[in-house]
Amino acid sequence: MMKKIMVIVKKDLRETLRTKAFYVSIAMVLFFMVMLGGAVRGQINTLVEKGLSPAEISSAAQPLMGTTVFMLSLMLMMLFCMYINAYTLTMEKVKRSIESLLCTPLSLRQICLGKSLAVFLPSVILGLLFAFGAIAGINQFFIAPKIGQFVMPGAAPLVATLVAVPLIVFFLVTLMIALQLIITNIRWIHAALMGLIFGVGFGLSPVLRFGSASWSIVFISLGVAAVLALVTIYLSRLVTKERIVLSSKG
Repeated sequence: MMKKIMVIVKKDLRETLRTKAFYVSIAMVLFFMVMLGGAVRGQINTLVEKGLSPAEISSAAQPLMGTTVFMLSLMLMMLFCMYINAYTLTMEKVKRSIESLLCTPLSLRQICLGKSLAVFLPSVILGLLFAFGAIAGINQFFIAPKIGQFVMPGAAPLVATLVAVPLIVFFLVTLMIALQLIITNIRWIHAALMGLIFGVGFGLSPVLRFGSASWSIVFISLGVAAVLALVTIYLSRLVTKERIVLSSKG
């Protein structure tokens, strides 16, 4: 089963690497990380100017590192999802290539999973790579020179970043794929995707109130992932070969 699914994943990944949108997303991320580094440097300098000891600066900087790695990983993964996805299924429906794929021995579930993994895997890998790269860079250039040591995020934001955030992104991707399969008008698809992203942001908003040091960040994130999973299960019932074909002719 996985061999069949990986055929779709490899094909879509090759096509992704040929698109300009993928490289535009990389450039945007690098620019954003430079801006973020400048903002964090300003906060670290403010702590130093207050005359705090290295231990006090480390204690004050750890929640900042936790919030940074959590929010940055989530934002980057969703950004890559949008750019890597780039309405690929919608274009396949327009070109009628999706109908050829439906005629293969692959089941509809295998097709959906393959399409989802082709977006999810690079988004999560790149998101984590850039997020932890940003933490390492901030420590190397802005924190270690000031206090002589690295400051790492706490256990709660690390668990949320490595476990809960990828779950949120996986179910977000599966919803994106399902919506493209059953909706005809690309404007409605765009509106639905924006609604999903804003919904995830609203669901995670309590994290900012509780702070990254609290384990509430993990429970809230898992709760958002669970809601997305339930919506995915419900929506998957609407995805049929007949509906896909009809929506492609709409």
